[in-house]
Amino acid sequence: MPGPAGVLVDGAGEGSAGDGVGPAPAYVPRRARPEPAARAVAVEGPVPGQSLVPDEAGGPGAQAVEAPVPEPVPAGPARREIGPRGRRARARRVARRRRALALREAAFLAVAAVLGAVLIKAFLVEAFYIPSGSMEQTLHGCEGCSGNDRVLVWKLGTRLGDPERGDIVVFGTEGTRYAQLSSERDVIKRVIGVGGDEVRCCDPQGRVVVNGEPLDEPYVYEDNSMAFGPVTVPADQLWVMGDHRSDSQDSRFVGPIPVENVVGQAFVRVWPLHRLGLLH
Repeated sequence: MPGPAGVLVDGAGEGSAGDGVGPAPAYVPRRARPEPAARAVAVEGPVPGQSLVPDEAGGPGAQAVEAPVPEPVPAGPARREIGPRGRRARARRVARRRRALALREAAFLAVAAVLGAVLIKAFLVEAFYIPSGSMEQTLHGCEGCSGNDRVLVWKLGTRLGDPERGDIVVFGTEGTRYAQLSSERDVIKRVIGVGGDEVRCCDPQGRVVVNGEPLDEPYVYEDNSMAFGPVTVPADQLWVMGDHRSDSQDSRFVGPIPVENVVGQAFVRVWPLHRLGLLH
């Protein structure tokens, strides 16, 4: 029987001959015992935290290699709770920003409105009032009256083409004989003849004749059938007359006026409201 420090193994040892028993087992110390072979264990996938790489021998096997583990990202500072005073202060800041934005928008709109009005008056439309009765009854006006008509004058049309016969136009008096007869800077009259026309008055029925044809003028008020002409209107000039023929200082007295003096064509009566309407 073996002692506590060894094991029995098969081999050639001491024994008695002819006893019918093989050689006695030899005694081997425990420290000389070979280590058992490691048993292979099948692994279906990589172990978390490891990666598989080919072994150094280049065989089909794989070795488990430790993979780098990312360092944890430090958490930010915890959000501080805002008390009632903090919420009120934040609300006041938001209100101030909104008021400042509203003021900027109002200022922008005011500037845009002023610029728009200036541009419209300079290039598109301008309002004029009628200071006298020379265009009755198409346009009402008298010196010192409070109910004089107001009209809108379309300026762009004169920049695109010359006025035509029958148009009601506003023109400046600077450089004309009108400036010698009146202090008015702007005058409104009706175009009777354009450059190259022959104008005269009157035919047997008291009508104005243009290029040999008498005019049909239903707008005339209190016609005095004042005789003039014939006059040939120079190029780039206009022969103008008031609808109130007996109370109008016009081309019959001061001659034709330059086309370049025309401010624009009056196209609508806007005041007073009960007289609102287009001009013909």
